[in-house]
Amino acid sequence: MSRANRIGKELARQRAALVRAELARREARNRRTAVYGSSLGVVLLAIVLSIVVTGAIQPSGAPSAPTKTVADTSGGITSADGMAIPIGDSGAPVKVTVYEDVRCSDCGAFESQYQSAYKALVKAGTVQVLVHLVDLIDNSDGGSGSLAGGNAMACAQNAGYFEAYHDLLFAHQPASESTDTFSSTSTLIGYAKQVSGLDSPTFESCVKSGKYDGWIKQNYRDLEQVVGVANAATPTLMANGTKLTLSTPAAFTTQMQQLAAKASAAASAPASGTAAASSTASPPASPSTAPTSSASASASSSPSAS
Repeated sequence: MSRANRIGKELARQRAALVRAELARREARNRRTAVYGSSLGVVLLAIVLSIVVTGAIQPSGAPSAPTKTVADTSGGITSADGMAIPIGDSGAPVKVTVYEDVRCSDCGAFESQYQSAYKALVKAGTVQVLVHLVDLIDNSDGGSGSLAGGNAMACAQNAGYFEAYHDLLFAHQPASESTDTFSSTSTLIGYAKQVSGLDSPTFESCVKSGKYDGWIKQNYRDLEQVVGVANAATPTLMANGTKLTLSTPAAFTTQMQQLAAKASAAASAPASGTAAASSTASPPASPSTAPTSSASASASSSPSAS
């Protein structure tokens, strides 16, 4: 074999070796890409699932609340912000928390029997009522009237007509909770026409959109947190943080007046003690014997109000 032939064959073997090495590198690279791609896919899928699950468990933020709502720190939810619609002066010594459902027949009975009493106390500056609208009957019996009716009341709050519209809907509450009249937005808008100045394109749009559904549902979750899921019922009432058991409107009025007197005495006692200490140079006086009972103590010792 000539020298030229030997050189040619050697070059051919080298080229073949280079080709085999390149093919091996490509095959290894492809395997790595497939493995990495598969792993990356698994990681991305895990991330996506984590986001979805977390979003389902955790709320995306505070629900939209109607205007001029307030935090109800005496109603059992100390961290709540803007969850109650207030009726009355914020400076009233007694805060009466009311969780109610527009479909609830017991709530209708409460409004029918006690409305005059609590409104007189509101007018006198004794009580501020903090209303939490919930969708309990929707959850227990089905339907959507609790949510739709509550949302319409929240829309009326925006327009400055909450109290009038609230009273009107309770006055026209169906005789049976199974009659879901308030699920109809056209019915709710029709009632608004009976409140002078309420009905407007803005109000109608608010009612139809269910703008405050999330706020009502959060109020229901708050009720469950305050009294326990098994004990969630409407109406649930509290006065300065103590749950009320109602008996008669007269007893309710008496109890609220007693709570107001206790709250006023407790608020003035420290100031009186300071004034007495600063107005004399005599040795420190004995501890004050002024009444210091809390609202909760008076609620348990006074006649039940219902």
